[in-house]
Amino acid sequence: MDSLPNSLVFRKSPCLLWVIQEVSKESELDLLADPDFLLSSPACEVIKDERKIKVGRLAIEIGGKSRSVYVKRYNVFSWRYQVGSLFGRSAALRSWVGAETLLHAGFHTGQPIAAAECRSWGMLTKSFYLSEEVPGAVTADDYWCKEMLALAGGNGFRRRRGFLKRLANLFRSLHRVNIYHNDLKDANILVRADRGGESESFYLLDLEGIRRFRRLSARRKVKNLMQLNRTLGRFVRKIDKHFFLKCYLESIFHDRKEKRRWIRKVLEESQRRDRRSVLSAAGERGEAHGF
Repeated sequence: MDSLPNSLVFRKSPCLLWVIQEVSKESELDLLADPDFLLSSPACEVIKDERKIKVGRLAIEIGGKSRSVYVKRYNVFSWRYQVGSLFGRSAALRSWVGAETLLHAGFHTGQPIAAAECRSWGMLTKSFYLSEEVPGAVTADDYWCKEMLALAGGNGFRRRRGFLKRLANLFRSLHRVNIYHNDLKDANILVRADRGGESESFYLLDLEGIRRFRRLSARRKVKNLMQLNRTLGRFVRKIDKHFFLKCYLESIFHDRKEKRRWIRKVLEESQRRDRRSVLSAAGERGEAHGF
């Protein structure tokens, strides 16, 4: 099982740095305290570069071992965000804590390497989260479309049903221990085939929104189901969606009234989010044209 070793905390001005115990050399600490150097390296493959985040991948040596690492930079994109950072953790530190929450509860994510917060006068200027790549893993949508849908006959049917059952078990297990991921879409779920492709392991990404509640509300559970329905659900037949929900709800699914209530809530929330996305896109086009 993946594990999060006891972390060490260092002050490397102007940053506060959380690292795994394998990080011991001063040169490694200096490097991890300013990962912008890593992102600007010719060896770094930039995966995403947006207003709020930048993500790169490269190999670095940590604790005498070469590791393929993802570096995620969280930008301070507005003065409101900067002022608000006076009163809360950075996204990088929330990701570090989110990884700890998952791993201690027995779930998977890319092995954490470090988190760094850089502040000036108490206000956040930037933060970074570094984690190891999961070898052989792809996003859930890629896995479904390229691996599962390509399988024909009875074996393909059984494999797809097995995948959906294990995915539903992941959602149910998270919710059973009151863990909530605020963006549980297909692109934030990595899938790695096990046992010659007969089974799968799931790894969660974008950990800054993970929280563990004393009690997880039905509204948050529906939101997670909606997020998957709006993403992976685009490629899944209605009958297979019902099978997924049956595995997630277990005995509740056999209560027709309850089953219909859950289906209605997920569909209503999906439609509401679709409308919001259309309006948001229209607003962005208007701004681009000066309206």
